[in-house]
Amino acid sequence: MKYVACFTMHMRQYIQALNSWLKLNLIPIESSLKEKISSPPRVQKPPIQPLLISWHDQLEKLPDEVAKSAISSFAAVIKTIIDHQEEEMKLKEKYEETRKEHMRKNQAFQEWYQKYSMQHRTPDEADSEKAVSSNTKDPLSDRQFVVESLKRRMEEEIEDHQKLCIQVREKSLGSLKMRLPEFFRALSDYAHACFDSYERLRLLTLSQHHVNRGS
Repeated sequence: MKYVACFTMHMRQYIQALNSWLKLNLIPIESSLKEKISSPPRVQKPPIQPLLISWHDQLEKLPDEVAKSAISSFAAVIKTIIDHQEEEMKLKEKYEETRKEHMRKNQAFQEWYQKYSMQHRTPDEADSEKAVSSNTKDPLSDRQFVVESLKRRMEEEIEDHQKLCIQVREKSLGSLKMRLPEFFRALSDYAHACFDSYERLRLLTLSQHHVNRGS
């Protein structure tokens, strides 16, 4: 939207500033008190003045509303695409965090399992311990469950991210295919109108140049 403000304001402000500057510099400066009393101030009309007036009029006539509307619409499309991509990045960060957590938990489990295996070298020893502590929780199963749950969650989050990536690509491509031709058409029409305006200004300066040379 900042571009739209620049698009509509700055050129007109520039011409208005030139006009104001010119008016200030057209105030006649009398050489003496006698000249001030005896003669009325001379009206000055420098060659640039008609150009500035015409330039201002040409800017006022430019059909910029369609171009402004096209720019605003396209900016909204780009914002929507950016919002979707930010959502996509959040899902990626989410599964990356889960993946790191799974790697930490899995590594810790492998280290613990090596120690656990050293303490329970034979199946008979493991079965006898399991029979004695049948009412207590199995630490191996509990730790395996935590690691496997994290793995399943990571896989689900990766799948969700991949699905969203496909949706975002399809929506973005569809929006751009629909809006870009309209956007470029509006800017092209406005550019042609600007070209015609500046061509008229160029012809005006040429005619003034010929008049000044003739006089």
